Amino acid sequence: MKLSKNRIVSIFMVFILLASLLPATVSAMESDFDHLILDPAVKPSVAGALQLVEHNGQMTLADQFGNPVQLRGMSTHGLQWFGEIVNDNAFAALSNDWGSNMIRLALYVGENGYATNPDLIEKVYKGIDLAIEHDMYVIVDWHVHAPGDPRAEIYSGAAEFFETIAAKYPNNPHIIYELANEPSSNSNGGPGITNDEAGWEAVKEYAQPLVDMLRESGNADDNIILVGSPNWSQRPDLAADNPIDDHHTMYAVHFYTGTHAAAAESYPEGTPSSDRSNVMSNARYALENGVAIFATEWGTSQADGNNGPYLDEANVWLNFLNENNVSWANWSLTNKNETSGAFTPFQLGKSDATNLDPGDDQVWSMEELSVSGEYVRSRILGIPYEPIDRTASEGFNEIIWDFNDGTTQGFGVNADSPVQEISVTNENNTLQLSGLHASNDLSEGNYWANLRLSANETTARPDIFGAEEITMDVLVSEPTTISIAAIPQSANHGWINPRHAVIVTPDQFELQGGSDLYKAIVSISREASPALEAIATDADDSVMSNIIFFIGTEDADVIQLDNIAVSGNRAAVEAPIVHADLGTPTLPSDFEDGTRQGWTWHGGSGVKTELTIQEANGSNALTWEYAYPEVKPSDNWASAPRIMLGGIEATRGEFNYLAYDLYIDPIRATEGSIRINFAMAPPAHGFWAQSSEVFEIDLPSLEEATQTADGLYHFEVVFDMNKISPAIASDTVLRDMEFIIADGQSDFAGRMYLDNVRFTNFDEEEALEEEDSAPAPGKKKGNGQDKKDKVKDKVKDKVKDKKASTPAKGESAKDEKEKAKK
Repeated sequence: MKLSKNRIVSIFMVFILLASLLPATVSAMESDFDHLILDPAVKPSVAGALQLVEHNGQMTLADQFGNPVQLRGMSTHGLQWFGEIVNDNAFAALSNDWGSNMIRLALYVGENGYATNPDLIEKVYKGIDLAIEHDMYVIVDWHVHAPGDPRAEIYSGAAEFFETIAAKYPNNPHIIYELANEPSSNSNGGPGITNDEAGWEAVKEYAQPLVDMLRESGNADDNIILVGSPNWSQRPDLAADNPIDDHHTMYAVHFYTGTHAAAAESYPEGTPSSDRSNVMSNARYALENGVAIFATEWGTSQADGNNGPYLDEANVWLNFLNENNVSWANWSLTNKNETSGAFTPFQLGKSDATNLDPGDDQVWSMEELSVSGEYVRSRILGIPYEPIDRTASEGFNEIIWDFNDGTTQGFGVNADSPVQEISVTNENNTLQLSGLHASNDLSEGNYWANLRLSANETTARPDIFGAEEITMDVLVSEPTTISIAAIPQSANHGWINPRHAVIVTPDQFELQGGSDLYKAIVSISREASPALEAIATDADDSVMSNIIFFIGTEDADVIQLDNIAVSGNRAAVEAPIVHADLGTPTLPSDFEDGTRQGWTWHGGSGVKTELTIQEANGSNALTWEYAYPEVKPSDNWASAPRIMLGGIEATRGEFNYLAYDLYIDPIRATEGSIRINFAMAPPAHGFWAQSSEVFEIDLPSLEEATQTADGLYHFEVVFDMNKISPAIASDTVLRDMEFIIADGQSDFAGRMYLDNVRFTNFDEEEALEEEDSAPAPGKKKGNGQDKKDKVKDKVKDKVKDKKASTPAKGESAKDEKEKAKK
């Protein structure tokens, strides 16, 4: 149907009128969803004991009366790393300022968690007590992560743990038991499970006895129980096909909005489980097939905790959860340097880590929250998300007219000035005004009767965006009262009346040393000058082209003006960080091609300064500058340079050690130590393996270290490849390698150089060095380049030998390929 132009305009105007009726704070993105703006979350004091009921054809969480209830809140990070979040002020802030009605206590079992430190149960007790005190439900999360099979030996204490909690808090309606966080194929530290029915059977084999134990104990008769699912709790659909036998068990679903795409539909009937790969569709399938789900962990980042935040995608996910009354806990309450953390992390030269105790006011400021934390807080509260301006700013004070060139710099009497007989001259590099006996109206609001001085002829064109005040020096022979009002002007802001003049009184003048003049400083604010506010807040028209002053005096005929300036805050202009060329990932890494050979900062590195190639000990090396903060984060990796080599697909082969040359050029290094950790990402081991060794440099003993001819302190950093957990076989593909140079309560500031990164057997290196013990003329014994060339040649020989022994195509080559797959 063809519409007339008038009708189109009419429809458009109706649309505009309807849009104007929406709350001004609701963004266009939020207005696309019906379930982002919500009522406050219902607290346990009202909802009471939770239960599962059928509502609109789906199983859902309900209060003691059977009314659907949604839990919205936060998960801690691992309590062994960020346990200081368990404090009274933090829980009060989460309950009151954030509106949370739930908190999840993530008790890692592996990874130096509960299995090696059983005292962490005290942190859980305290968290439960604080949650109850502050009217929140509390999820006690037995954090199955590494390894991924909840039946692994490291998790053998699960029954005793949950029995102990239930006995201490018998049938307490606040407590929700999460039996297995993320069952998965992760084989780091033990076995994993498959992403299929067999994997779910493994989880069920572990969980059903725990459910039965809790019910039969008489201490958890009706408490909600949560169970994770295969593939990092992305398969609640498998649980729906074969649920646990229990009346109040729900199934966890985990997602990260930068990795796991939304889906508008479930799966057609009969879809094989192997074809169910979308996490949201899996959640829809679970709901449609009679089980209740709970998003016990989700983040605004990618699945590894970094990049983003992906807030538009988060809106889609939360709209789905809220629409279906699915409860959720966001990951996580940490100041770790990752996007999914809720608090501002330490970043060298940019920010200090937010204290996880917000203080006695029991409120974290918006600036103390990360973008993710700020966003999630609004979603818990059910209010529109209104992000604060996080533009890095810096104070500035710019003198525009200093009159040091001996001229009036474009100032003169304005043609419309009611007082004309004024002489405007340059006197001793100041702007002198004579004849002011005729400009003396100091009455409230009548600055119009005084001299109008303007800079019509000025060539200055300052950008005053962010300016908060105009200041100037006023000099007189005797203290007096002076009135000044101002109208700055720009291309589009021509004339905006001042609200009032600024008055300086005799007591504000001070005699200048070596002079017979008195000086006062006049400050004209945005409040006094709306024209200043208009220009200073208009990013498209912030260049000042003129300024008009209205000047009156009580009894002074001559005054001098100087150093007319603007000051305020505006976006900081950060010096660009220019790295050396990345180059091709290379191992051994010798940097002789002038590139970084693939080395870069890990996403979670607290240091991201320039990575350049400079000479150290006679050869090229990768180098950077940094300093540890005076106030130490609780996590000593938070402020660490984390330098990584990605995408190498390397194996250790026959070598037993990973080594490199580290050179230090300190500016300050008097206390504490530098603790160097080594980690890597072998896909076969769940993408994380770490050396049990830490290479430590004691800074008070630094003078005892070897020094090079160019004055650098030299350390040969060595890690035994046989002391990696989980074990690294000769043919294990590593993919990524990372050095974490952690702060051991040190005051280090300075430059580091990294060189000659290689796998090695030291007996062979020593033999090479003995061969080279008599250096050729003109060569320095021990020269870094000499050693580098020898090591490189030896590694090349090893590679040649390995290629020569590689099986030819055929059955043996196929065997090798299958072994690599596994």
